[in-house]
This record gives sequence, structure tokens and C-alpha cells, in this order.
Amino acid sequence: MLRTSLAKKIIREVKNFIEENLIMVDTAGTIIASTDSTRIGSFHEGAFIAAKEQRMKVISKEDEVTLAGVKAGITLPLFHQQKVVGVIGITGIPEKVLPYGELIKKMTELLIQESYYQDQFEWEARSLETFVFDWLLKDGPSTAIQNRATLLGIDIEIERQVVLLEFQGDSSFLKTKKWSFTEQDIDLNKDDILLQWGHNRMLLLQVSREKRSKSSHLSFLQRLRQNLEGLAGTPVYMGIGNGGTSSTVKESYFEAERALDVCTAESPIMFEEDLRLDMILHTVPASIKKDFSLRLLAHVLEERELMDTLKIYLEKNLSLKETAAELHIHINTLHYRLKKIENLTKLNLKEVRDLTSLYLSVLFLDDYPKNNR
Repeated sequence: MLRTSLAKKIIREVKNFIEENLIMVDTAGTIIASTDSTRIGSFHEGAFIAAKEQRMKVISKEDEVTLAGVKAGITLPLFHQQKVVGVIGITGIPEKVLPYGELIKKMTELLIQESYYQDQFEWEARSLETFVFDWLLKDGPSTAIQNRATLLGIDIEIERQVVLLEFQGDSSFLKTKKWSFTEQDIDLNKDDILLQWGHNRMLLLQVSREKRSKSSHLSFLQRLRQNLEGLAGTPVYMGIGNGGTSSTVKESYFEAERALDVCTAESPIMFEEDLRLDMILHTVPASIKKDFSLRLLAHVLEERELMDTLKIYLEKNLSLKETAAELHIHINTLHYRLKKIENLTKLNLKEVRDLTSLYLSVLFLDDYPKNNR
């Protein structure tokens, strides 16, 4: 059955090619879309006959008197999978509209077919998303999960690792749900699972690397990221967990999430196995990070110049020469600013404990907005 929303879309698309009025009619003969809105909802006997007989019906001026709700023109049954799903009518002098009637019919059937495959893709994608969510975050491995996996053609016994991909900024790429595996030049393993994961993320359940090196794996991820950035028009960050079996792949998901959380524009691809300090920092709640940073930096934050100096000093690994050069200031001016920071924070930059606290406070302050986006 032809949906009203699709019928209206088809009318909008097709009317750009001809000047005559168009109608879309369901198989029961009811007009569900038309360039003339006053005809919507009325019965069209000519279209009803065309659908029933599965052939084009020409409507003459004489037919306007004998058939209900018709105007001179032609009505053409629309087929999908060898079944009549609706009728398109073109109003006008039959001899004039006949030459391109079949062309309009084919164009309309292609739009119906495209819509059908898009619906199928979205249905399959939703089914896959629900299954993976239940597998990783809800039910875990079970007889029910195994049965669903079998229906979806997924071998959950294969060792996999999770790759989480996050699209930075707004992108219509995921919102329109028009992406598909076949449209992308991505060298995926036949058992890899790539799906949408929320409004700005994708999840790749990738067959774990065995003999391939980490460098070749990174090369693949870089190509994948470049491809997706080209399609989406926005930067993409990637967090990669470690390999796991069907019962432990859930841990790989949380590892990937932890790695993704520390990605930056400078380091858009992060393996969880490479995390060090970040493993601990990731577990600190955002509210604690904020309170800790403000407790140490409240007075420094009031002076932007001092805050910028502190950040660059830490970024330059405490090098006075490089920090002064970056800030374009004299080394004595830098000494003065650092001393002022010590006075405001009551911390000694030469003491490891105090310096570590200051470093963490700056790190947490930068991280706080990201954890609350």
C-alpha cells in the first residue's frame, strides 16, 4: 500500500517535469495526494479501474460524465514487486500526455522502490542497533541473544574489539540515516558490524586483529576516519577498546568509551591500551573535577593573562625559554607571572606534589566542558 507521505513526496518530485496536474491514488480509488488540494480524499473511479485491471486507462471527456471523480487524462497503475501499490493520474488532453506517461510511471516506480529500500535499511539498522545494545549493555551473552544473533546472521563467538566513533559538531550524515555500508569505500571484514550509536556516534564491532600489526590497524582506522569525515563534513574522533570474547566484549565497549573521552583534535584516534594517567582521570566525576579546579585556580581564573601563561608553561614541559618565546615576553616577565601564580594558589611550582595538583587542576578545567556537552 502506498503511504500518503510518500505519495505527497512523489507529487512534489514529478510535478517539476510536467505542467499538467497530477494525482496519486491508492488501490481503493481514493486520491491521497494531488497538485490540486481540493481533490484529496475524493474517489477516482478511473484510477480504481486501472488498479483493478492492472493496466493504463485513458480518461476521455466522455468519461468525465460516466465515471465518478475523473478528469480527462490518463491513469497508470504503479507496480512494486509485481503488485499494484497505487495509481498515478495525469490530467490533460490524453493525446498530449500519453507520450510521456510511461516515463512518468517509471520515474514514480523508481521513487517507490527507493523509499522501500530506505525503509528496509532503517528497519534492519534499528534491529541491529537494538540487538547490539542488549548484547553489550543489557543482557550479555545468553540463549536469547544467541538466537537473535543467528536470525541476524551474526557469529557472536568471534573475538571482537569495539571502536567508538564520534562526529564533532552538527552533521546531517547520521540525522538523515542515508548512509549505508555499500556507499562507503571501507574495507570491512565480512563479520565486522558497523552501526549508528545515538545521534552523533557510530559503533564498529571489529574482528580483533590477530597477526596484523598495530600500525596496520591504525592505518585502517585512519582511512575509515578520513572516509567518514569526507561523507559527514565534520571531524571524527575514535576510541578503540581491547579485544574480547562474546562474554567480555562489553569491557571492550567501556574501554573504547574511555579512550574516546580523551581524544582531542591533536589526537583524534586513541587506543585504550595506550592510556596511562587518563585511566585514573576518567573515573573522576565531572563535579569533583570542577570543584578541585576552582578550589586551586579561582583567583588565577580572574586574570586571563596568568591562566594563559600557566597553560603554556605546562604545555612546554616547564621550559622557561620556550614558554617566554611562545608568549612573546621577556624571561623576567615570565618569572614575575609564575611567582604571582604561586602567591594566588599558595602552591610551590618547584614542589612535585604542588606542581602535580596544579597540572591536574588545569587538566580538569579543560575537561569539564567536554564531559558536560
